[in-house]
Amino acid sequence: MNNKFIFINAVRFVLLIALQVLLLNELPLGRAYIMVYPLAILLLPVVTPRWIVLLLAFFTGLLVDGFSNGGGLHTASITALGYTRSYILDTFQPRSGWDKMAVPNLSHQGYTWFFYYTLIGFSLHHILYFVLEVFSFANFFSTIMKTTLSLFSSLLVVWMLSAFFKRKIRD
Repeated sequence: MNNKFIFINAVRFVLLIALQVLLLNELPLGRAYIMVYPLAILLLPVVTPRWIVLLLAFFTGLLVDGFSNGGGLHTASITALGYTRSYILDTFQPRSGWDKMAVPNLSHQGYTWFFYYTLIGFSLHHILYFVLEVFSFANFFSTIMKTTLSLFSSLLVVWMLSAFFKRKIRD
């Protein structure tokens, strides 16, 4: 990996976390809670070793928890997403295999692939986050409603951001 590649990924990482802690955590949306920071883990290059993904996910969760008083909820859910990320990528691997410098984003993989990839990743993250938040089946339907509203609002923002920053790839 060259320095430009690392720099672009680092800037994207910082911007997504800043967007989360400085803007989205402060929006009063009722039951919906928009979380875009899992995209920072999902958009890491495919060849990133799992231990680095896990460390980045853990420290990302700690950072977001520190700014939002999450009590470890963000850390647990994003670390679980970081762990399962390679399994999700293996499931959705292109027939020709992954390119050495591939980044699982909208520009490289297309709309349908990116839709399913983010839907599965964010679903896993949000379900774990909200189940751990309640840690009870007493409010099951309320938790499902909150998870669903938050998932769709988060995915809507993620897909708009991704479409806005989509680059044309030269063949």
